[in-house]
Amino acid sequence: MGGSVKHLFAPDQPKPGFGKKETDFETAKLVRYGHGRVEIRTIQTSDMLNDYSDWPGLGQLYRLGREFFWVRRALVFKTSSEIEYGITSLFRKQAPAIKILDVRRQHWCIETGLHYRRDVTFHEDVTRMTIDVVGSIFSIIHNLMIGLLKRAGFSNSAKGRRWFERYLNDAFALLISGNSLS
Repeated sequence: MGGSVKHLFAPDQPKPGFGKKETDFETAKLVRYGHGRVEIRTIQTSDMLNDYSDWPGLGQLYRLGREFFWVRRALVFKTSSEIEYGITSLFRKQAPAIKILDVRRQHWCIETGLHYRRDVTFHEDVTRMTIDVVGSIFSIIHNLMIGLLKRAGFSNSAKGRRWFERYLNDAFALLISGNSLS
């Protein structure tokens, strides 16, 4: 399937005497600036292979291109780009190209948000306790703590952690009852 996806989105190079191939590509583009870089995300989606593929639940195929430009003092000092090919179960009627682009970005934000909280708030990356299953156990405990902090109404895990360090009785009450502080 992977080769078919790449082939579908490959630039059309028609042979002399033949026209360009018909496509149903839908394209969307987002440009964002933040944290000293410009990010351009361009997605093309297609459902042309749905009738030919045996992939269960196939809604659309996509090609997502990301270009990054790091800027300092109004000058670009570094660039990079990457291409991702993928499939989704969302059909075009449910999710046009701009929606797929947004869904992919949300997934990235959730993924990096969780890892950032675990690495920064709970110092997972600097711990030496990774032998055998200890690292997995700590990940489970940190995920539980993040969930409890969210349930208690904290959107900032570090702030919630500091709060519960001062008010241990509230921490135990939350752990036992699972209820928020209010």
